[in-house]
Amino acid sequence: MTEPLMITVGIALVLVSFYDFLRTTISLSGLGFISRTLASGLWRAGSGFSAILEQRTGLSLRGVLGPAILTALAGAWVLMHLAGYVLILRGGLSLEQTETGDPATWLQTVAFAGSTLSTLGASTVRVTGGWWDVLSMIAAVNGMVLLTLSVSFLLNILQTTNSARTFAIRFRIISARGPDKDTAARIESLGPDLSSVVVMLSASSLPGVFVPHDPAMDFPSAIAKLCDLARDGTLSEGSELVAALAILGRHLGDASHGDDLSAARAWAEHYTLERA
Repeated sequence: MTEPLMITVGIALVLVSFYDFLRTTISLSGLGFISRTLASGLWRAGSGFSAILEQRTGLSLRGVLGPAILTALAGAWVLMHLAGYVLILRGGLSLEQTETGDPATWLQTVAFAGSTLSTLGASTVRVTGGWWDVLSMIAAVNGMVLLTLSVSFLLNILQTTNSARTFAIRFRIISARGPDKDTAARIESLGPDLSSVVVMLSASSLPGVFVPHDPAMDFPSAIAKLCDLARDGTLSEGSELVAALAILGRHLGDASHGDDLSAARAWAEHYTLERA
């Protein structure tokens, strides 16, 4: 690989990963392509393995899936940025050893890039000057943004997850009172709560990978039941609750399912783990 090519690949890697990071964390329009692909693949693999393990051994990994997937996403962003800056730095005479003045090794370059991204700034090598000083400054700012927004993004995901679980509990409490003429009205009164959760989920669907051990807190299964109630006419078609279900299906579901309610139910089924 020629030096210009290394620099070009490194720049492309940094730009692509940073765009995916910003799209996922602050665009409020869902996940970036890399994050969506990684999260979807990890969910399919993790949920399948968890279901088999739970059926055969009784050991549940439900509570691990969400944190593991979020950790993997954050790790992927960091590693892609790190790889990109390492390639850029190795593409030219960018670093030299502080004590001897010899060119930095690959390992020292990785350590320098990691130290710069983490804003620590501690390293046994130094930049050779010129535009490499500017690059190290850009990398430090890039790392600060990466770390700061990652923490904010994580807190938003946890807040959305808690709101979704609160809604699921309220729905089940109302449903447990038994069917009567007021049950539908009480369920429909949850419309504003569901609308709030749907808005947060449209920004990021990652709270769906947080599976609670207590089924009473399972938001996807609550959505599936609500879709069934809307289908059989129990819920008024013009209610805010049904409208929120349709919006959830429109933004998070697959249009191939034909209508918004079917898409919402398919989304709920995708994030529902059968219990042993």
